[in-house]
Amino acid sequence: MERRSFLSAGGATVLALAAGRFSTAGDAGSPATAVEAYYRRASASEDAEAFAADVTALAHPFSPLSRIAEDVPMAFDAVIRQELSDAAVVGEDVSPDEIRSISGFLAASLTDEEIESIAAENAVVSATVVDGEGEEAEFRWLVATDDDEWRLVWPGEPEGPVTVVREYYRRAGTAENATAFAADVEALAHPASPLGEVAADVPGLFDGARRQEVVAAEVVARDVDAERVRAVSDFFGGAADDETVEAVAAENAIVSVTVAADDGDEFELEWLVATDDGEWRLVWL
Repeated sequence: MERRSFLSAGGATVLALAAGRFSTAGDAGSPATAVEAYYRRASASEDAEAFAADVTALAHPFSPLSRIAEDVPMAFDAVIRQELSDAAVVGEDVSPDEIRSISGFLAASLTDEEIESIAAENAVVSATVVDGEGEEAEFRWLVATDDDEWRLVWPGEPEGPVTVVREYYRRAGTAENATAFAADVEALAHPASPLGEVAADVPGLFDGARRQEVVAAEVVARDVDAERVRAVSDFFGGAADDETVEAVAAENAIVSVTVAADDGDEFELEWLVATDDGEWRLVWL
């Protein structure tokens, strides 16, 4: 999934270039201009292979982007066919844990020392890209300084339904035991969800997640109605009153997630997630 996110992170901004917002080719004086330079160079490149050399020049020394550019330059093919319509800093100096949560691929590519180095000075840049059919998508680039110059680390996805589900399994994998993970479950749960209460009372029920790894995750439905919310499980449907169900039905999504157990077996689950104060939270599995 992380690789697919990377493949779809998109192109250069002709609109912004015309407005004079871009810096010169060597300018990496701010987090936003580092991202803008990436898209501008993509627009000027003849093909993905030519652009791959620019990716290496713009990437942070610890970023896996350079390795991908060298080994699989065609991974950047979609970039040169998209345009950037806006770029803005939306976060600064995110923590090592937040860096790891951006992407499982990124976390696996970095050592603890490299993550700590990136955490010393970084920023998150929201980049809105437009494809050839006019469809918009947002990516949140992690950028960090190297020798006082801003460099690209990785293009993550914005917070969304899939993100909170991935975070659940990430925290499960790093928790020392089921009791410790129970606190994470409570923190990720929607106020209308009984997950937090169940985790506090019977933490052992969540122990299995600590031995599972996400293979793939995607949204398969959005804003399902109250009847579908109640039908997510007999336990949830029986425990939730009408007010709870309506709160969840206001804005929600069904996330299909494929997980692999420690014995290699894979299976698919569906999570119901919903927003609370604009943030996606887990409702029920």
